[in-house]
Amino acid sequence: MAVTFYFARHGETQFNVQNRVQGWCDSPLTSSGIYDAYRLGQGLADVEFVGACTSDSGRAQHTLSIALEARENERMRLRRGLPVADGPVKADEAAELFAEEALDHEGQIEAIEELLRSRGCLEPHSPVPDTDEATEADCRWLTLAEDWRPPVNELDWVSYPAYTLLALPRIPRIETSVPARCDVRLREWCFGDLEGEPALRLRNRMFDLFGDDLPREEQNERLNEIADYLFRVDETRRAEDFATITRRLRSFIDDCGRSVEARGGGNVLVVSHALLIRSLVFIYAPERVNDPPKIKNASITKVRWDNGEVTVESVGETGHLHHRS
Repeated sequence: MAVTFYFARHGETQFNVQNRVQGWCDSPLTSSGIYDAYRLGQGLADVEFVGACTSDSGRAQHTLSIALEARENERMRLRRGLPVADGPVKADEAAELFAEEALDHEGQIEAIEELLRSRGCLEPHSPVPDTDEATEADCRWLTLAEDWRPPVNELDWVSYPAYTLLALPRIPRIETSVPARCDVRLREWCFGDLEGEPALRLRNRMFDLFGDDLPREEQNERLNEIADYLFRVDETRRAEDFATITRRLRSFIDDCGRSVEARGGGNVLVVSHALLIRSLVFIYAPERVNDPPKIKNASITKVRWDNGEVTVESVGETGHLHHRS
């Protein structure tokens, strides 16, 4: 039986906004990124998934956790024919819906309210929650995140385990029927000594390679050259060449494809990163590497695995992010 992978890019992060290089290092989702993840799950409510995978990066895990809960909420809403607000939901608007019992999902109001307030009730690009319930600790955490630069950890292929995804402890967990796992092979490219640095440094390094500022489209067509050059000049020796990136990506596709196929096939939701998804297209469908030129946050790239044959069905889709009526 065939397997269809739904590769989603994580939601927007602090480093995305600050235009910093973000590969193996990590930064938290912004309120817009939280909303990206919420819409991702909501938009995939009518897709049946047999499993989900995420990279071990916090931004990817958080995106998947939000998406799975939002998907479950939306499926309950659709089963009961309940209305949902059109457009970004603010905390005060959510309160009105609860007062009208429009979101009374069989005793799960408390969990859904927390989800909407802390994950889906923010206007995109709001710096802090737009509700009085935001604690001083929440605001302090968001402020500290502006200057947060986590360490770059070595990738251990031998001992790093895949493990069951757990929701963040301060937000109530809504049980879903989709089992989720982390897989280190879904990490973004490692940028070595550029991790956490201003993106201008990466741009300068590519200028050294090509002798010019290439448009995004041409960079996409030369991903292998870029990865290999960053590997050669990296002072930390952590960066990966393109052969290594290809090897771990193919390994994930084959291992997961065979495992799911043996259990009857189906759809698998995968939350990963922009360059890794672009590399996926570069490897399996190079003629579509610029279709579209940018992999947007929470977009979907579909890849079909059928008895070892891999087909890229679509790249960077965003139709699922449109609001339901």
